[in-house]
Amino acid sequence: MTSFLGHEAQERAILKAFSSHRMHHAWLLTGQEGIGKSGFAWATAQHILTQEPDDSYNSFTPDFAGAAGTMLKAHTHPDTHHVALEPKDDKEQRNQESGKLFETRRNITVDQVRHLQRRLHSRPSMGERRAIIIDSIDNMERGASNALLKSLEEPPINTYFFLISHNPGKLLPTIRSRCLTLAFGPLNDEDMRKVLRARDTSISDKELGAMLALGAGSPGHALKFSALGMENIHSLMQKIAETGDRSQILRLQLSKSLIGKANKDKLAAFIDYAPLFAAHTSRQRRGGDLAAAISVWEELVQLAEQAPTYNFTPETLVYHIGGLLARLTPPREAAA
Repeated sequence: MTSFLGHEAQERAILKAFSSHRMHHAWLLTGQEGIGKSGFAWATAQHILTQEPDDSYNSFTPDFAGAAGTMLKAHTHPDTHHVALEPKDDKEQRNQESGKLFETRRNITVDQVRHLQRRLHSRPSMGERRAIIIDSIDNMERGASNALLKSLEEPPINTYFFLISHNPGKLLPTIRSRCLTLAFGPLNDEDMRKVLRARDTSISDKELGAMLALGAGSPGHALKFSALGMENIHSLMQKIAETGDRSQILRLQLSKSLIGKANKDKLAAFIDYAPLFAAHTSRQRRGGDLAAAISVWEELVQLAEQAPTYNFTPETLVYHIGGLLARLTPPREAAA
């Protein structure tokens, strides 16, 4: 029995490579956000740092005994290095240290990569191998990507990189060419139910159905969006996509539900969710309807990426996204 529902093939690929003693030094884990790539990277790191290559394993089986195991479970093992977005200033750093929510910088900086590289000059502290997790490489500024490339071209022996990407098409081709790609797809409804039930056994069937709709194959998004109370937002988006919202009444309701200081996090989640919603809708389309839906998805992806520097008001942004969702409405003859 494998550890990762929906990602069994990826788990077997890693285990086969490791047991063969020919483990590639750099792996690019790709797929939509929230489907488990980060957890997969950590599980891989825990396995390869505590087990020897052995083809008898058919699932990740880290050894958590002793001090090393305790540190691995706490993500503090000295031979695992995690590079991610850092707090944006001293105030947010204090929030992070106290366990509060904190705002991050927009990019992983070149200084973070150089700090990592200085640590790579020494040998692993507690074993023969070392694991580097970058979550996500999409967030790297150009200088950081160029600096990382040097380490990927000449990696230290027994050092393994796991680069998480939600949008690999935008990475430097030279980075992609030095990695083996493991593509992760969305989970089916059955696996989603198992994962969500494992997180919270008290979830009702009604709540679970709403989370399945919100997640669109991503347990991480299902949990995040449900916690923010996005069910009503999802319902409004569905109605806009089904009817076209010619009167724009639904867009007005959407705006009222998202605008205001108290809804800041919900607005950000809505911007992130809109491309997922369009992608999920696209799977049900064919021919010209599919092409139109993909076009909407592409515009929503671009809009989500530009949102931090978007020059218009939140109301204008919500209306613009609502207008794009209205373009998902099938022609009347096709819907008949």
